[in-house]
Amino acid sequence: EQMSSQFIVTPNCSMSWRANKLFVTSLAVVSFGIAGLFALQGLWVILPFVGFEIAFLAVVLYWSCLRASQREVISIDADNIKIEVGRRFAQQSHLLQSAWTSVHLYPSSNAGVRSKLVMRSKGEEIEIGAWLSEQDRKSLAASIEQTLARLTGKI
Repeated sequence: EQMSSQFIVTPNCSMSWRANKLFVTSLAVVSFGIAGLFALQGLWVILPFVGFEIAFLAVVLYWSCLRASQREVISIDADNIKIEVGRRFAQQSHLLQSAWTSVHLYPSSNAGVRSKLVMRSKGEEIEIGAWLSEQDRKSLAASIEQTLARLTGKI
């Protein structure tokens, strides 16, 4: 029986798409209610602006939720590392040999610019955890290094 480990890396998502739809709908009801009162007083020109703002908010929140549904699944065993990237299914897949793979966390040279976490094998570098915070990226790097050492016997 071969030991293996799996890491599932996902972006932080504070609200689901369903919660965002409820938020946009409630905001639309309030905004159009207020705009309707102004329209009754002859200031109807406010209605298209309210409609544009609500539509823009809905599009931005949808885009944000779509990006937040991205996943990286990193499966590690003694022989191979499989990195799958996608939403509902793997849209990209990389296969690396565990014995030849190392984890590198490149620090940022500029303040305010994030570091870069990569898995390197035989000249190929694959970035992982791009959306993670600095602390989460460092923690992921340490966890993957420990797992690789344990599974490949390089302790």
